[in-house]
Amino acid sequence: MSDNRNIAAMLRQRATEQPDAVAFRFMKPHAGPGHPQPRTEIRYGELIAAADRYAHGFAKAGITRGMRTLVLASPSLDFYAFMFGLFELGAIPVFLDPGMGVKNVLKCIEQNKPEAMVALSAIHAVACFARKPFANVRINITVGSRWFWGGHTLQQIYEQGGDTPWDLPHFEPEEEAAIIFTSGSTGPPKGVSFRHGAFHEVTTNIGQMFGYGPGDVHMEAFASFVFFDACLGMTTVVPDANLTKLAGADPAVFLRAIQEQHCNSAFASPIVWAKLTRHCEVIDEALPSLERAVTTGAPIHADMHRRFHALVGPSVTLHTPYGATESLTVSSFDSRRILAETWADTAKGAGTCVGMPVPGADVYIIGVTEDPIPTWDDSLMLPAGEIGEITVGSGVASPEYKEHPEANALAKIQQGERILHRMGDIGYLDEQGRLWFCGRKSHRIETPSGLVPAVPVENIVNEHPAVFRSALVGLGARGHEVPVLLVELEQGHQWSDTLASELRTRLEGTRWEGVAAAMEPYQGFPVDPRHNSKIRREVLKIWAETRFADAMPKLEVKRP
Repeated sequence: MSDNRNIAAMLRQRATEQPDAVAFRFMKPHAGPGHPQPRTEIRYGELIAAADRYAHGFAKAGITRGMRTLVLASPSLDFYAFMFGLFELGAIPVFLDPGMGVKNVLKCIEQNKPEAMVALSAIHAVACFARKPFANVRINITVGSRWFWGGHTLQQIYEQGGDTPWDLPHFEPEEEAAIIFTSGSTGPPKGVSFRHGAFHEVTTNIGQMFGYGPGDVHMEAFASFVFFDACLGMTTVVPDANLTKLAGADPAVFLRAIQEQHCNSAFASPIVWAKLTRHCEVIDEALPSLERAVTTGAPIHADMHRRFHALVGPSVTLHTPYGATESLTVSSFDSRRILAETWADTAKGAGTCVGMPVPGADVYIIGVTEDPIPTWDDSLMLPAGEIGEITVGSGVASPEYKEHPEANALAKIQQGERILHRMGDIGYLDEQGRLWFCGRKSHRIETPSGLVPAVPVENIVNEHPAVFRSALVGLGARGHEVPVLLVELEQGHQWSDTLASELRTRLEGTRWEGVAAAMEPYQGFPVDPRHNSKIRREVLKIWAETRFADAMPKLEVKRP
């Protein structure tokens, strides 16, 4: 593999090795008689040729190496081709999640001051009226039809590019490759600085962890990971679904993609796997082509692991890597080992084991604090088994948030020549060095008697067959919070005093016995827009504080 850390160099090598292999295949609804099928696939040789054309076209339009370029377009064959063109050129794409809301999107654009914009017609129309956030944009490229504004269309960029291969310059590992925004599901959206070396290392880590490579046919339900798939030489099958709103997607589209394309691999968020495995049970279908699967984004019930195993061969497993936008690969575990080695402890309130740190990642557990920690000291580390904040140092950990010094002060620690990232999650390392996840730091509950992490308590309750998922939220001011458990039920089940008693019984004999001062049903938990799996506890907390406003003085909690 080339020592050029630009991921476009990885793609070029794959295209050289297998030009006729299919890179991407987009599943579309079956066209009726007399209706031609739109083009749905692109081969590696075609993909790199299109990327080259786009790189030349962007350069002619004035986009240069190091230029921040706002990208707001939908996943498609053209999207991935022009994105690799931007990477080849060395521009710095700025990726925003539309799910963060219009106000946050405009604020983030204004903070990061992009000079170029490749976006859908609707975004350009907004820019004509909301001028302030787009004040620095001087190169406008429209994906689709251009109306009354100036600039170029993406089609014109492609046509002007010509057929000359792009001469890819050398990129050093620390050179900035992209700015990728967090979803804002657990705090204000922040632009994560992604370096070329990190892209390269994440791709390598993913390939090694899951055995990905040429010849694999992979169903991908997370748009950003398609870039890694292509660099690993896989054929990526994109289901006929809106990848930004997966919670409402029909599970049949994912089943169709896997079965019709004979996928031997698949990636999806927990909510997709939950719906897909249930759908397969109902219609009595299996997933015999799968050799491996991956999910990430939220803790997973043991029941879902078991349902998955019932649909695949005896050696097939569901990998559950742990990470974040700021550090994509921290640790990894798989469903068969989870069930065999750690789930008995999880069901008793130990948290969720997310496996051993990946090679090259140093994981530390430090005391929980909201204060900045400018410089690392070994005395910060907590002993094995003690819950604290998860902190990571590795080649894939982002060194900074762009244009956000306050967030950098709270999340980054200087350790010699490298910068550690505070994950914003709490957990612990066990005696074997395995990492256990106990929830977001911002979701911890601090009672007068001590800290209560949400996930370990929820894992106990979620084992009940009537429970789809639960959320432990704290009412009142930090340090004086009262934990209340909200429960979303499986379809066909009703809330009752008997069910509440059964849930309390499950907590008995564990570290968290009596910790929930009250329990209440709540159907339709609000979730994050990116994975559609992370529970938005801040929304539930507001609802619960209203619901229990009159009862608060009477609620009691046992010492954790």
